[in-house]
Amino acid sequence: MGEIADLFRILGFSRAIRMKQRYDEAQPFVRGYVATNALWALMSCGLADRMIEQETVDVEEFAKEKSLDRHVLTSLLDYLDGISLVRFEAGQVRLAQRGRHFIEETRGLFELTYAYEPLFTNLNDLLAGRKKYGPDVARRIEYVGRGSGMLCRDLPYPVMADIIARHKCRRVLDLGCGDLAFLFFLCEKVADLTGIGIDLDPKMVAYARDVLARSPLASRLRVEEADLRNLGTQAAGGGPEVDCVTAVDTFHEYLWNGTAEIVAALAKLRQQFPQALFVIGEFCNQPHEALRKRPTAFLEHHLFHDLTNQRIGEADLWRQLFREAGFQIVEERVFNLVGHGYFALKSP
Repeated sequence: MGEIADLFRILGFSRAIRMKQRYDEAQPFVRGYVATNALWALMSCGLADRMIEQETVDVEEFAKEKSLDRHVLTSLLDYLDGISLVRFEAGQVRLAQRGRHFIEETRGLFELTYAYEPLFTNLNDLLAGRKKYGPDVARRIEYVGRGSGMLCRDLPYPVMADIIARHKCRRVLDLGCGDLAFLFFLCEKVADLTGIGIDLDPKMVAYARDVLARSPLASRLRVEEADLRNLGTQAAGGGPEVDCVTAVDTFHEYLWNGTAEIVAALAKLRQQFPQALFVIGEFCNQPHEALRKRPTAFLEHHLFHDLTNQRIGEADLWRQLFREAGFQIVEERVFNLVGHGYFALKSP
């Protein structure tokens, strides 16, 4: 009590209380930044996964195995222990309950944010015009696929899998497949389903092939580097046997320069697969006024996309583009709370 009384005497009661309130308001923003970077480091070096695998980890042994700087590692673990994400005692570390939840259940959010971290590292240069997104700064495409795949297992994949299962589709072509997460999910749900994933980015395709080579589903899936706007027969698996064409958060990446390119691509795909069911999941833009009232994770998502020249379309825009491409919408579900919509399309 003597220290507090002394502070009140020096600063004045009102000023001391106001100062504490302001620092309490600011602390979560600073702590979120520091804690997120510390968790990224644990994920990157493999310690996060090791703690999930074997509960408790000897820090000295792990640092030697991975050739890590022991001082830096223990500093991070002391900090994360202080905010109750890990427990670090007597040279042993384990995940605290909240830390385990982050690593096991919401890791996709951290992975996706890490994908866009280079933009924030270079934000001053981007703001001043010294650098531009694309030629000077790029997102980490591998983590776009990984983070999106993890997040989509919570809602998009189950909703789309339900549509596909009810329509009894078994041969799936996934456009913009990323790390094949959606096709893996479908194969887990449907025993006799097979699929082909295509992606435009060679780095993502290489990563997907590496993931596939280590998967027990390798005999049921394959991945090709291809452009959905001009899809060859090899990438499409010959064409006629494909009974379902899917795309999860893929077409919005082409919206920045208008809608004509998307309509043309969809129309061409419809002609190439006239009998197939198209199941499209896409972000549906939320008005800024709604996000101000309820600032969900979509607010960060908007920023990520705005900084990387990606436009998010409203549900009505997607309906319009699908119809302009010659499709009939046979089923749709739009979840405004999470800013996502799902559309099942057929050729008339």
